[in-house]
Amino acid sequence: MKLEDRIAALDWWHTIEVAPGVVTPGGWDLRPTAERMPWPPSMAGLRCLDIGTMDGFWAFELERRGAGEVVAIDVLDAARLDRFAPDRARRAHRRPSERNFALAAELLGSRAELRDLSVYDLDAAATGEFDVVVMGYVLQMLRDPLRGLEAVRRVCRGQLILLDTVSRPLELLQAPLARLDGRRDGSEWFVFNRRGLRKALELAGWAVELATPVLRDHAGPGVGRRERALTLPMRALGVRGRSAAMRARPLPESPH
Repeated sequence: MKLEDRIAALDWWHTIEVAPGVVTPGGWDLRPTAERMPWPPSMAGLRCLDIGTMDGFWAFELERRGAGEVVAIDVLDAARLDRFAPDRARRAHRRPSERNFALAAELLGSRAELRDLSVYDLDAAATGEFDVVVMGYVLQMLRDPLRGLEAVRRVCRGQLILLDTVSRPLELLQAPLARLDGRRDGSEWFVFNRRGLRKALELAGWAVELATPVLRDHAGPGVGRRERALTLPMRALGVRGRSAAMRARPLPESPH
């Protein structure tokens, strides 16, 4: 089967350049965002973790930036995801992350390892510790985001790069805030403002080192012309399609 046919046979979330000039038709193009992330000065030889990898964009980006070892985790059984109560009765299905990740890794010659694991279940005894952890657009999907951040702290010996959607209207307010049902369609538990993201990190035992301004998201080739036109007004106003990233270090555990 031709390379293009193998790619077209899968339903992609991320836009990944898997060969020179060949990209997967995902709805999210994270490549411009990757250039504005608050990366550490060097990742050469570091052990890295990508949480909520989906198709693997951040795992492969970590390798591209010199990581020595990359572990990527995701919840592959949809029945184990944090769902709103009305959605829990949906029939369970295997998510496409496995096949997409495997094909992209094959084409890129990647050594990244994909594990079926929830962020809540991270344990240094099972996974070891990591120098850099990337958590991209995961916090907003968690019913208990603080518990998720505390779990990440258990396995991070270096730095966390947290990237999440932010609410432009909430950015106008001075308080650290999050809105429930972020998109009002049952797909996200929370959307924060940047003060809210910082406060969530601090409450979960992290010290924020660096934060980006509000970033504009970029649609990939998987977003059709009609969908682009429908969401354009909200994106132009900044109501949707905005994110922010923060780099943080775990605080030492308090003595008992």
